[in-house]
Amino acid sequence: MKKTSKIILILIFLLIAAAIPLYFYTHSAPMPEGTLQITGNVGTPIDITLSQLQTYMSLTVQASVSSSSQPQDNGVFNYTGVLLSTLLQRAGVSANATSVYVQASDGYGTTISMQEALSQKTIIAYEKDGASLTALKSGGEGPLRLIIGNDQYAQRWVRGVVSIQVS
Repeated sequence: MKKTSKIILILIFLLIAAAIPLYFYTHSAPMPEGTLQITGNVGTPIDITLSQLQTYMSLTVQASVSSSSQPQDNGVFNYTGVLLSTLLQRAGVSANATSVYVQASDGYGTTISMQEALSQKTIIAYEKDGASLTALKSGGEGPLRLIIGNDQYAQRWVRGVVSIQVS
């Protein structure tokens, strides 16, 4: 084997040897299903599991769903969960925060104003009509879902919520 071939082979080996630990160091572990992360313009970023969320005072919001893309989902439903404002207060939302971005596990997300986030009809739901929300990956709505009770249509209701970013 020529000297340049040996050098190239050694360099490739060193790059691979350096890349493997670098990948594990920079690649974050996925959050357990049903875990909600609140970050951004807050005093204390938090991770809340579904079981922890269920210990908070719950609220049931009756909401009418109108969806042109999924007519089988239309109807009036009772969603049970925790006020988004309660979760934001627990994280210590900053007084100068203006909006909240809510993201799903599939990458979909929506931005709502702080006024909407603090509304008494905006919740992070974990039940629909008394039954737990099934996982988004199983074709369900959850295990957590943003419900904006004042919205006439459900296009801003995020299914499979995993993170909330306060701006």
